[in-house]
Amino acid sequence: MFATENLIFRGLEDDDLENILRLRNDPLVQRTLTFSAIAPAPSSKYKEHMKTFAEGSALWFSLVHKKNYEYVGFCCINLLEAKNRDARLGVTIASRFWGKGYGTEATRFTVNHAFKQFGLQRISLDVTEGNARARAVYTKLGFKEEGRKRRGNWIDGHWEDIIAMGVLDEEWAELHPDSRQL
Repeated sequence: MFATENLIFRGLEDDDLENILRLRNDPLVQRTLTFSAIAPAPSSKYKEHMKTFAEGSALWFSLVHKKNYEYVGFCCINLLEAKNRDARLGVTIASRFWGKGYGTEATRFTVNHAFKQFGLQRISLDVTEGNARARAVYTKLGFKEEGRKRRGNWIDGHWEDIIAMGVLDEEWAELHPDSRQL
């Protein structure tokens, strides 16, 4: 278990699966997803899928608020190409915690940890064009746009691009000199 100013980072617990299902079924969170329709997920099947996904991730953090132990969301790192030390970041924060800096705090810690502990040389992610809040966080932390999947996501009756972003280990270290002192 790890802690930052506001968050506790811990492994997956069985109770988290109900919270993850709530996240997935929150219409505001659903708008940020690129891989599924805005529709309720079936309970038992989705929980089993997420348990398998979490256990198969190179790194999984369930995020809990430090003061009241409320479930905030999760971060994960999945290896894309182990040989090339290339991984993908996933971050999901409950909508009631948006705009409070928790996404930034969680992303900063998770990326720092992944670079230091796994010796990764790059971390990438996908974000929808309409998710300006997340794009601003990633850009502020040093991720750069690397490409676009044009009209890659149908949302609210229109197409949005899916933006590929990434950061290299030396770029991260330059922007976050304290990142080597976890």
